[in-house]
Amino acid sequence: MDYELREEQKKFKSDFRAFCEKEIVPRAMKIDREGAFSFENHRGLAEIGFLGLPFPKQYGGEGKPLLTCVLAWEELARSCPSTFLSSGIGCLLPGMAVNLFGTEEQKQKYLRGLVRGEKMAAWAMTEPQTGSDTGSIKTEARREGNSYRLNGTKALVTNGPIADWAVVMAVTDTQAVPNQKMSAFLVEKGTPGFSAGPPLDKLGARGSPTSDLILQDCILPGSGLLGEEGKGYALLEKVQHFGRLSSAGYSLGVAQACLEEAVLYAQKRQAFGRPIAHFQEISFKVADMQMFVDTGRLLLYRTAWMMDEGMDADSDLSIAKLFLSESATWCAANAVQIHGGHGFLKGCKAEQLYRDAKLGDLRDGTSEMQRRKIALNLLGEGFR
Repeated sequence: MDYELREEQKKFKSDFRAFCEKEIVPRAMKIDREGAFSFENHRGLAEIGFLGLPFPKQYGGEGKPLLTCVLAWEELARSCPSTFLSSGIGCLLPGMAVNLFGTEEQKQKYLRGLVRGEKMAAWAMTEPQTGSDTGSIKTEARREGNSYRLNGTKALVTNGPIADWAVVMAVTDTQAVPNQKMSAFLVEKGTPGFSAGPPLDKLGARGSPTSDLILQDCILPGSGLLGEEGKGYALLEKVQHFGRLSSAGYSLGVAQACLEEAVLYAQKRQAFGRPIAHFQEISFKVADMQMFVDTGRLLLYRTAWMMDEGMDADSDLSIAKLFLSESATWCAANAVQIHGGHGFLKGCKAEQLYRDAKLGDLRDGTSEMQRRKIALNLLGEGFR
């Protein structure tokens, strides 16, 4: 197997890193400190084509394979996790839902504005009482003639406060079997009965706004249905593949940033008359960090390649996401440890990364859910 990237991919990664170093990195600490989304970053990413990387060219996208997308995701997450969470994952999931399941009219309407950076989108699945247990969602969409009436609350929605439209999962048939109960809907900002709750104060990724989305007798026309009624579970399963892949990219970028911060500090910090990098206790930590980062990168690249080739990558997605998210939290903890007391101070990048890293264990399926999926795929449904 050839593990080498193509020359155009190497150049793409190098050019995108240069862009991030110049345009994204200088604002990253300020974004975290102020807890405010950077529309300036978002517009810049739109201008260079980042927002359209995985989407077809006929809708203004770049039509790039997922392996190329992963290269950019890693670099942006390394530079500013908050920006990648909102401008990357936050727009990728609803965009992919429309791209894969939308009508031509829906694709023209929603994808073009998303790719150009003119509109923000959100993916609304989680609810106050349920996350990974998708069969327990309570948001309901009742058909009334040619329309639907939606009621319910979605929780922890990335881009919730700033989204111009959202993909909302709702129950359309409470009596159906679990995988035929749900449907997906496109709900636009300004629709009567649709509102966002106040922004939530978070541990990390503070520059990526998150809120509840509230639906109170929200009336949608039939054209607001995304895909077929009762086929929301199939849509969810497909979109979650991209969620796990992009979340793994988030964790890889954070882990790489932790490694770089640890190496730089170990080389310049003096103790007992020499840089602390001379001490085995420190050098072994950065060696292990390199091991986790490189291994995770191989897992992620291989999984993206498998998806590009149309192969079944369900377990591979969970393995990459699980390994990288837990590696990122380990690398972040040890980056802080290497910084010592300085790593415990606000304004230290290692401190910010320590907070940002934890999200990887939680979103798009917790580590526990990834282990469960891997085990079920390995042992079979009879061992559920």
